[in-house]
Formats: sequence, C-alpha cells, structure tokens
Amino acid sequence: MQQPASLPHVARNDDAPAYWFLDILWIVLIGAEASGGRCTVMEQLMPQGAGPSPHVHPFHDEWFYVMEGALDLEVDGRRAAAGAGAYVFVPRNAVHAFKVVSPTARVLNGFTPAAMDQLVTGLARPAERRELPPKGLDTDPAKLAMFANNYWGMTTEFPHARQAPARL
Repeated sequence: MQQPASLPHVARNDDAPAYWFLDILWIVLIGAEASGGRCTVMEQLMPQGAGPSPHVHPFHDEWFYVMEGALDLEVDGRRAAAGAGAYVFVPRNAVHAFKVVSPTARVLNGFTPAAMDQLVTGLARPAERRELPPKGLDTDPAKLAMFANNYWGMTTEFPHARQAPARL
C-alpha cells in the first residue's frame, strides 16, 4: 500500500474537488492518493431516480451515510429504505443497487480500499457549480461502459456494461 500524501487530511465539501458525471455531483473528500490507497470518501448530490442497477464490487467494501433525502436499497436480495441519518454497509461481493426516492439525496459514499475516486475523476468533468449537473451531460456509451466495467462487475441490467474496453 502506498503512503498517504500527507496526514492529517482535512477536506471541506465547499473546496474539495467536485465533478459532474451520471447526473450526479461528486465531491471527492479523500481519494487514493491522499489516503495512501486506504479509502475513498465522496459526497454525492443525486437527483430522484439516480442510482446504479444491481452490481458487485469484488475487491472493495462500500458504505453510505444518508445526510439528506432517501434511498431504496437492495443488498443480496434484501430490500431496505434509508432516510436521513441512515448508515448502510455493503461488503465486497454483495450484489447491491439503490435508487434515490426523494427529490434529491445528499450521501457520503465510501470505499475501502480506495477505488471510485480515480474512476470518477478520470471520466467526469469538473463541476462548474456545487449543484446537480445539467441534464444529459453524459451520453458517450464508451465512457459509460468504462465506468460500468471498472471496480465492479455490473449485472445484466446496465445497458452499457461490457460494450467498451474495460480499463481506463
């Protein structure tokens, strides 16, 4: 495991790097470089209906902390509702999916070891404002396939999975 860039690492959501991708605002609070590969933590602002189809992360545990709004989740066939204040842990290899059911949701999303920050920053565009991106910003099927094929294996419900090279 690589050494962290510097510790302690302090980040604020109003000045951490922010990106627009998949109709979501992603704010990278700590990523692979700053954590020495130990973890990724991102704040996400998501619109109603956002969320991935069933998928697994074979090498990463994932967790969510819902700060605002509500999600419907399914983890290994079990359904749960998660509103503001809820924490959800998803162990690696668990098939899971979620959908935002409130008008918007603000969620902390983490991975151990570090993972998603490199993929988001590699495919997303820097956010011009700390708000949801304009609709239809992501339409490149190859870019979406790279997202689907990295860090996890998507199951059959994601139409772009496995349609482009699997790695960045």
